[in-house]
Amino acid sequence: MPMATGSSTNPKVVRDRKIVEKIVAGDESAWKTFVEQHTGWVLYKSKEWCKGHCRISAGDYFCGLTSLWMQTEGNKPPSDLPECDEGMDTYIWIFEQLQRRVAKYTGKNDCLLSTYVWTILNAREFYIDWLRWKYGRAF
Repeated sequence: MPMATGSSTNPKVVRDRKIVEKIVAGDESAWKTFVEQHTGWVLYKSKEWCKGHCRISAGDYFCGLTSLWMQTEGNKPPSDLPECDEGMDTYIWIFEQLQRRVAKYTGKNDCLLSTYVWTILNAREFYIDWLRWKYGRAF
């Protein structure tokens, strides 16, 4: 008899499903844990996407994403320049999208939450959604 969707016995998948249930229920602690676990990937994607779209002169501002990355590593940004927030807007947008999309996670085929998130972050459609958010529907 085939296993029903989401009824995995894999302890990691069961744990991931519980975390998602808590996130969907509005548990701030579960959301904070999710953000901490995925900040590195989201920073990476934010920087990757913003690199080709940044309109701010590097000599005038320090990238807010670089600053956040350094802070997560326990380092102080080496610049006294004001920080550019454009990249941080992308970082926040990605997490807002993940919060909505993660609600659909079921653990089907023993897929871990981290795999699910990585797949979303690397989907061409997700990047296009970001471009539309950044530049408008006409993009």
